[in-house]
Amino acid sequence: MIKGDEEDNKGSQYTYLLCGDGRQARQQQKAKQIDDASPGKSQTDLKQFMKNGHLGANQSSRAIFLELTGSSTGSALRSTGEEFHPTLSSHMTKASETSTVLRDIRVTMSIINRVARVLWNQLNKETREHHITCVELFYRLHCLAPTANICEDIICHALLNPDKGTRLEALFRFSVIWHLTREIQGSRVTSHNRSFDRSLFVVLDSLGSSDGAIGAAAQGWLVRALSLGDAARILEPVLLLLLQPKTQRTAIHCLMRENSAEDWHRWLNRKQASFGEAWDAPELPEGGCEDGAPLSQLTTVDREAIWAEVETEPETCLVGGEPREHDRPTRLEDLLDGPARATAEDGSERTESADTSSGATDSSENTSSVSSPAHYPQELSGGEHPQVGSPTCLVRADSDQTQASESPPSSDEEAAAELQALTVARLRKQQRERQARLEALFAHILLYLQPYDSRRVLYAFSVLEAVLKTNPREFIEAVSRTSVDTSATAHLNLISNLLARHQEALGGQSFYGKLPSQPPSTCPHSLLIELLTYLCLSFLRSYYPCSLRVSHRDILGNRDVQVKSVEVLIRVMTELVSVAKAAEGKNVEFIQGLLQRCRVQELVLLSLSASMHTSQKRYGLATAAPGGALREEGVLEEHVINLGQDQVWSEHPLQIELLKLLQVLIVLEHHLGQAPEEAEQLPDLPREWRRALNFQQAIRALQYVWPHPLTSQGLLVAAVVKGLQPAYGYGMHPAWVSLVTHSLPYFGRSLGWTVTPFLVQICKNLDELVKQYESESAKLSFSITSKRENISPDYPLTLLEGLTTISHFCLLEQPNQSKKTAAVTDPTNLKNAKNAILEELPRIVNTMALLWNVLRKEETQKRPVDLLGATKGSSSVYFKTTKTIRQKILDFLNPLTAPLGVQLTAAVAAVWSRKKGKRHSKTKIVPAASTSQLTLVDLICALSTLQTDSVLHLVKEVVKHPPQIRGDEKLALVDVPVLQFCYAFIQRLPATALQENFPSLLGVLKESVQLNLAPPGYFLLLSMLNDFVTRTPNLESKKDQKDLQEVTQKVLEAVGNIAGSSLEQTSWLSRNLEVKAQPQISLEESDAEEDLHADAAAATSAMVSASAPSVYSVQALSLLAEVLASLLDMVYRSDEKEKAVPLISRLLHYVFPYLRNHSAYNAPSFRAGAQLLSSLSGYAYTKRAWKKEALELFLDPAFFQMDTACVHWKSIIDHLLTHEKTMFKDLMSMQSSSLKLFSSFEQKAMLLKRQAFAVFSGELDQYHLYLPLIQERLTDNLRVGQTSSVAAQMFLFFRVLLLRISPQHLTSLWPIMVSELIQAFIQLEEELKKDNESLRNSNKINRMKVAASDGNGPSVGEIPQSELVLCLSACKFLDTALSFPPDKMPLFQIYRWAFVPEVDTESPAFSSDLEEDHQECKPHTVRILELLKLKYGEISSSDEIALKSEFPLLRQHSLSSVRQLMPFFETLNCAFKTQSRLSTDTQGPPPLMEFPVADNPRVLKQLEECVEHDFLEHLEC
Repeated sequence: MIKGDEEDNKGSQYTYLLCGDGRQARQQQKAKQIDDASPGKSQTDLKQFMKNGHLGANQSSRAIFLELTGSSTGSALRSTGEEFHPTLSSHMTKASETSTVLRDIRVTMSIINRVARVLWNQLNKETREHHITCVELFYRLHCLAPTANICEDIICHALLNPDKGTRLEALFRFSVIWHLTREIQGSRVTSHNRSFDRSLFVVLDSLGSSDGAIGAAAQGWLVRALSLGDAARILEPVLLLLLQPKTQRTAIHCLMRENSAEDWHRWLNRKQASFGEAWDAPELPEGGCEDGAPLSQLTTVDREAIWAEVETEPETCLVGGEPREHDRPTRLEDLLDGPARATAEDGSERTESADTSSGATDSSENTSSVSSPAHYPQELSGGEHPQVGSPTCLVRADSDQTQASESPPSSDEEAAAELQALTVARLRKQQRERQARLEALFAHILLYLQPYDSRRVLYAFSVLEAVLKTNPREFIEAVSRTSVDTSATAHLNLISNLLARHQEALGGQSFYGKLPSQPPSTCPHSLLIELLTYLCLSFLRSYYPCSLRVSHRDILGNRDVQVKSVEVLIRVMTELVSVAKAAEGKNVEFIQGLLQRCRVQELVLLSLSASMHTSQKRYGLATAAPGGALREEGVLEEHVINLGQDQVWSEHPLQIELLKLLQVLIVLEHHLGQAPEEAEQLPDLPREWRRALNFQQAIRALQYVWPHPLTSQGLLVAAVVKGLQPAYGYGMHPAWVSLVTHSLPYFGRSLGWTVTPFLVQICKNLDELVKQYESESAKLSFSITSKRENISPDYPLTLLEGLTTISHFCLLEQPNQSKKTAAVTDPTNLKNAKNAILEELPRIVNTMALLWNVLRKEETQKRPVDLLGATKGSSSVYFKTTKTIRQKILDFLNPLTAPLGVQLTAAVAAVWSRKKGKRHSKTKIVPAASTSQLTLVDLICALSTLQTDSVLHLVKEVVKHPPQIRGDEKLALVDVPVLQFCYAFIQRLPATALQENFPSLLGVLKESVQLNLAPPGYFLLLSMLNDFVTRTPNLESKKDQKDLQEVTQKVLEAVGNIAGSSLEQTSWLSRNLEVKAQPQISLEESDAEEDLHADAAAATSAMVSASAPSVYSVQALSLLAEVLASLLDMVYRSDEKEKAVPLISRLLHYVFPYLRNHSAYNAPSFRAGAQLLSSLSGYAYTKRAWKKEALELFLDPAFFQMDTACVHWKSIIDHLLTHEKTMFKDLMSMQSSSLKLFSSFEQKAMLLKRQAFAVFSGELDQYHLYLPLIQERLTDNLRVGQTSSVAAQMFLFFRVLLLRISPQHLTSLWPIMVSELIQAFIQLEEELKKDNESLRNSNKINRMKVAASDGNGPSVGEIPQSELVLCLSACKFLDTALSFPPDKMPLFQIYRWAFVPEVDTESPAFSSDLEEDHQECKPHTVRILELLKLKYGEISSSDEIALKSEFPLLRQHSLSSVRQLMPFFETLNCAFKTQSRLSTDTQGPPPLMEFPVADNPRVLKQLEECVEHDFLEHLEC
């Protein structure tokens, strides 16, 4: 009232609210001045009044007081409609007869204030005897005062006094007034419809005072008042604020029933009184009330004004019921706002109805009001919109167009029409289903009929919250036993009346006017706690309709009211949990009835679902491309309800509180026990079937299924499953995690259904974080929302904590679960949840591996920073706390290793198989681990609860009993992937650790080799064994060494069986094996090897497909070739080597059939087998296992039918001849008759070829001591008449000798070699001369035919093929001799002039130097070239292409015509001529090559390759 008082009391929230306005202070100040001017009579009356002490002392004083207090404002009270006690009314009438007295009293109004102060001061502790009289007088003065603020200002000022003692004294005096007026206010007879509302609110506000003494005093009064049955008295002003007429609302289904224009007219006429103010009055500023209005009116409850307002009949409408369209919207389209208007209206009607609508739109735009988000996409699209209520009008028009065709339809048109009809029917069905879902989703919504002042409601809820916060138990007990009975409590008359009117409004009836006849004591909610719960739920589900003009502040205020109502409900239900824990049958039944009658769980779930639907829709609009938002068909609910157009997270405060409430309700339901329907005595099997069926039916329904508990409701399960999706906002994720983790003990049978998809979504969100980290520049789906929503940096920690809590609860044994709750004692629930989570364990492990990889990158690599020092990319902020995240991952995995080690290892193996990297080398049998796979190894190595021996033991268990992992398409075994993981794991171990854990590794090998693994599994066992043997020293214990030898033998035999998988028996009883006639895939050609590995992992046998055995047989042979020889050498000590020979023999039993088969399809196995035999032959102790068979293979006629395996056979033959000292001599002394060949001539050539290959297999000068024997063998061949094939093999032998014997040892052989070469050239010259003579004697046609021959095929006069082979072999020998530098082949230089010209014999200088009668000596190559030119003419351009510019000149391996040798002879004819003798002015091409040849290793290597290829047969050029 005074400015100084306001400043002193500004610490209280409602100081100014409770102390009145300035206008009232000015009126009282003016009355005081008048009173001071005429003190006479009033002073006398006051003295007489104080002398008597009470009104009943004498009649004159009583009359004067009544005249003072009542008559001064009689007219004012009449104007406000107040009704007083009949006795008081008579006194007022008597006092009005004397106008003089009335005039004097009106100017002395301040006496009321003075009297009130005197009475207030009399309520101290010293004058206890006057308390009853003073309280009675004070209350009557309060009831008769012109305004309620006069007396209450005195109390409020004292209660808000800065002095602590004054405030405590005021609380005492207020308690005196409160207790002594209990009977007066509770009686119907003496009630004057005024109460100390503002004083009560001040006391309730002081319950939570920071001053402990003030708060304790207020709480002491509250507890005492509640114990004395004052709950209704305390709550009456609060309930009046919550039930104020402006909060009237109607159910949405009432609007849905009015689906025609006439129905809407009638409905609007009934609502004329409530809608009139909203549409006709000018719009208020933000907030719905004038900003300058006195705040004291917010908490002043004028009961008589409320009675007068609600009982006033609404104005009657026009005659005939026709509404005035310019007053308010009277059509459904106008109520639903502009975008949902139908277009098929009359022009005049549209013009008339559009006026108000457009005005509403303009005013909404000016005041920043919002409309339903469903309008937004419709406003973007410029097309026509279907009429609301007829969502299928568009497709109906299409079908009308189809039927409008009058021409007779053809068959195509009929088919098109039928297809279109099916499409239309499907669209209609989808629209109906969507309509039904949304109707169920929004069926609980209530709509306000006018704007209300949300601040008054918020204050009422804050008062309730303060009481529940400080004294919840006493308050709940009091409201639980206090009934809403108007016959016993006068306070609840108006409450009951307002409640009944709200019920009428919900049903679409009028709020105002006379109520239908009903029993005076009936009330829809019998107890105060039920009424409070009902009001909280009503405010929770109430919204503004789109048709109502409201400001943005009004919508925000309504959201605040919804949130505050849920907060009050949380406190109420939390206290009910404490009540239910007492386990008293009466309490349980009472709480169950309360929840059932108020539909608490249903309404809370529906509110949460509707709010999530709103968030999802806003997310869709926010993430849609500009102009790309899809227009949805008009849905009435979304057009009626004004949900606002805020951001995605605007619904989060309400959703967070709803989740807290759900958490409390779940606990409450658990303590209440099963509903009667759930506890029926039925057989176990039918009951379980019924429960499962009901749950399956309800899980997809947008409705509450009674009487199932909350945890079994499909609404809640669906909300939990969707809660962590990005569409609902990341800000909600901590709240969802909190709900699920705290409700785990209470989920019961739905535990697995609920938490498993929740865990999967957690993993998806963490995976998205990792993706954003790895590709910061890419626009991922995650970043779309993260740009619009601030995500906490500890977001990964929140998800990891939730993942850990949920997983550990379901997967680990709970030692104290019986103490916590009885819900999880059912082992079936936990078992089902455990199995469901174990199915998703690979996904969880994959997420942990991704996070671990990110942490490793963060720790090992410095992230690039910009100039400000900030890391590039917004996502890296989530992984900066690497130590904390690392610890969270370890805290999650470490406890799982002991009870679930096998499942965890199997999950690791499943993830391993999905993280295959690209093969770096196709020829590698065991695939190398990729980077992501190595991350898995790092993760397992970091687990403190898993030692090396534990890991190996778990691997053994998984291999023995591999669980099937559910993949995308098929169930795959993890035995092979877990062995791949084990191989990478032991490769990571140091040699010392590997040696210490030999028993564990031995156990893995022993157990695994006995199983029916896929072939890659055995390859991995052999690789692990080889890795161990290679990296560790010899075992000291003989037992360990013996065990190692045994397991080595078993593993090698298993791999050997795989190697023989492409073999088959020649006959039923025969032990001889031969290669299956089927194509084989070499390692180099196996592009799909990874797929075959995957197939093998999924199969239980080695035979995966028709071509798979050949792949695995080749791989087995190759792997044995790599590791067998060295492995056996280290496993078997020097004195134990002989023990390995039988094993080698058994393995080679599968190898030699491949080496005997020289078919093209067997080439991969032939090469692998040759490599294996080559590696084994290097160890002398193994010769007993292969010597005989190798020699037989060497002497086989088809021995040289091979390709690149020749290099392996060179070492095999070398080892064969080296290990047996006499073997080479025996071979050189061997007679050709010992070979089982076709003819004697062929036998000589083939034996000579093998003898040459034997020398070729050795090193340089390895056999120079055997040169006499070699020379003897060659001489023997010359002594007997030789054929062309023998001569050709002899020249090949000569070339081998040039490569393998030093020149100084070849002195005795040169005459033989040169004479044989001359003999071959002379024979060629004779053949060419014969051909030339026959050409000269033939006719012209034959000459032309020969001239036209290109030498590519046989023709008349051509040299036979056997002679061509000899010519090529001789020329290659000459080419080889010329390819050596002169100093490396000095003896040949003596004979060189006989074969190649060294001077230019055609130059004039040479002709002049020639003496008479001396014949020119021409080298053999010159003569042969002349004969060739004479026969074939000059060299063509195509022949010049074949010319080589470097030695060796001849690279081809066969000839089809002697003409192909012309470039060779042409080159030799000019290559060795002395360049200094050539005339300087001779014109001609530059020399093709330089001679002498330089000492070049490349030339020697090429000569080796040429000789090697010349040994092979059936090779393409």
